Amino acid sequence: MSYFLTVGIFAGLAVGLLHSFQILRHHRHLPGKAGMAFIIYRAIWAVLLWTLFGAYLLFFWLLGLVLRPLAGWRTKRAGER
Repeated sequence: MSYFLTVGIFAGLAVGLLHSFQILRHHRHLPGKAGMAFIIYRAIWAVLLWTLFGAYLLFFWLLGLVLRPLAGWRTKRAGER
């Protein structure tokens, strides 16, 4: 279980860092120190929330991968009814 949490936290951290860089690029046009403070505030929140929910999302993603074949669900291919 601790391995699962560790992997989820690091996956969330990686995605959070990528998201924070996207926030920094998108909002870099805001002027002054207030604009920079807003950008940094949003980037920090992105990293924290992705890190916090990384293990949670990884758990449900893996659960879906396991339960989908067991339930017999499958996607329809083009041309199938």
